[in-house]
Amino acid sequence: MKKQQVQQQKQITAYEKKVTYDIFLLSIEWLEKYIEIAYKNEFPDWENRKQIRDNLNITRTDIYGNPKEVEDAFSTQLLYLESNLKRRPVFMRETIQEEFYKWIDASGINTSDCPERLKNFLFGINEILQGKGEKIRRDVENEQPSVDSNSPEYMEQMKNTFAGFHSAAKKQADIEESLEGKTHRDIEIESRFSGGNIERGKQIFQQIASAVSSSHDTGFHFFPQKGQQQKTNSEIIQDIRQNPQNWRLDEVIAEYDNQGRAIKKELALVHSSAQVGFDGAVMGDNQPVYLAQRFDQREIAQINQALNVSQQSTQQQPPYKWSWS
Repeated sequence: MKKQQVQQQKQITAYEKKVTYDIFLLSIEWLEKYIEIAYKNEFPDWENRKQIRDNLNITRTDIYGNPKEVEDAFSTQLLYLESNLKRRPVFMRETIQEEFYKWIDASGINTSDCPERLKNFLFGINEILQGKGEKIRRDVENEQPSVDSNSPEYMEQMKNTFAGFHSAAKKQADIEESLEGKTHRDIEIESRFSGGNIERGKQIFQQIASAVSSSHDTGFHFFPQKGQQQKTNSEIIQDIRQNPQNWRLDEVIAEYDNQGRAIKKELALVHSSAQVGFDGAVMGDNQPVYLAQRFDQREIAQINQALNVSQQSTQQQPPYKWSWS
């Protein structure tokens, strides 16, 4: 009896198999679009490295030049993927996970060229593929709304969302009808990432995961969070001393003109979980990004000392060093 129950649990329809794989592919398509827009300086050759070249499913134009908008859309797609996968048996999730490892290998991403926040996203995707969706669900429950729910922008956003769902639902209904009565064993789905190797991709991912796994749960969020509290200077310095690998000195945009163009950049202390665009734009409020003017001479000396310890241990030269004036 138990054996029959296990076999029944592993049975999914051909439609469920196809729609799960389609949702995963769309998630990868959004991942590649996110890298293209948010990390174009880090990956200048991304057009040659990405694996889904047609981008027929991404038609939004508001995401170009807007890393915050594309990241929000990408995270929303991952939530959709998590919702689907939690209803699927282990063998289906494992199959998708192998495709993810193939993609990593085929794309050429590795620990040396992968930005910290992107590493966290890749780690988060793998968690979702393993059926561990608690993190993204907590983040969406505590999400800081990007627009006021009473504003015209919010109504326009909802209208676009429902229009997209309606179009997708019609397409999926047609697919479901064409696969009626079939099980997952009746259809084969060809890999889109056949140029990638599972074992190589898995090894690369494990290297990426080892760099962020300890801080991912508390230091990274899929969506901007409500109630994120700014730390005191002493708390920030203490965290740098304890976790110097999570901090860097970088330039961020400190001032815009009345047309939204950047006119001033300043050196800042930036946590690896911060959402900072390729051009130095800080995406969203309550980000762990702190301008030098926040700290006095003694505190800046302590920060430099803590970061120098990190740089000596990793044998890397600092891109910047603060001076106080």
